[in-house]
Amino acid sequence: MATTTAQGVPESSLKWIKGALILLALIVVARFITEVAGVSHDTTRFISSSVATFLVAIYLGAVAPLRGITSFRRLILPAVVVSAWTIGWVILFTIISGAFRLERSHFAEPEDHGNWGHLGMHLLGHLAEIVIVSIVVLLLMAIPFLLRGWPVTVGPVVILGALVILRFWFEAMSVDPARSAALSSTVGLVLCGFYLGGVGPKMGLDSLLGPALIIGMTWRLWVYLAVLFGAIPGFHTHFFDPSRGHIVARLAGLLGINIVAGVVGGLVVWGLASWISRATRPQ
Repeated sequence: MATTTAQGVPESSLKWIKGALILLALIVVARFITEVAGVSHDTTRFISSSVATFLVAIYLGAVAPLRGITSFRRLILPAVVVSAWTIGWVILFTIISGAFRLERSHFAEPEDHGNWGHLGMHLLGHLAEIVIVSIVVLLLMAIPFLLRGWPVTVGPVVILGALVILRFWFEAMSVDPARSAALSSTVGLVLCGFYLGGVGPKMGLDSLLGPALIIGMTWRLWVYLAVLFGAIPGFHTHFFDPSRGHIVARLAGLLGINIVAGVVGGLVVWGLASWISRATRPQ
């Protein structure tokens, strides 16, 4: 007999991620259809299943405790399923694009058209990606999931993570910096202070310092993860410039800087939250 959680959800059940899987499939299908229809790749590249996968990972990590998931190991299978499902759809349209020589589709490379050997090697590359993407998805799921003991911090942390991911993505696609800067996680951090001050006391919190520091440190964790991704050749973002060399030393230095910035950011959130808490306190 299958074991169940306290909320009656079977431990082996994946129904709680069904909506996320449907969304990811629709995104891949939408990009394929729009490309085949002749829409420019400069436009269709914004329909990114990779970015959607990472955003979905943060969402799933946040809602997992609400679905009765209380053990970290129970996130492993959903992470693998989400990654394999998304890449599986990419593989499907890569095969279709290569077999039918759909030149408008970006899924298959020009060398794949009618060349089954080259197409096979391309597909093997996608299969290998499942392992890497699964690890990244699990990491992103873990961050909000581990904050389940401080529910008031989960919402702000998810929003800050989404802002960092979106800004990194926009910059990596060479979007005008003036536009990508609108996705500033620093501005988001300030708004988190207002949120914490308004919601924290209503959730019975006597002190807002702990949650504020958690939000500040997690904010810089998101940023540092973007720094690590920025160190990968091929990405050009303001988070990290690998062309300047001394990558390991600079990454180590930035780790320390982000820790200090996280503490300072947490204190700023605490100050704002305390102000809002006093201003909205019933007389």
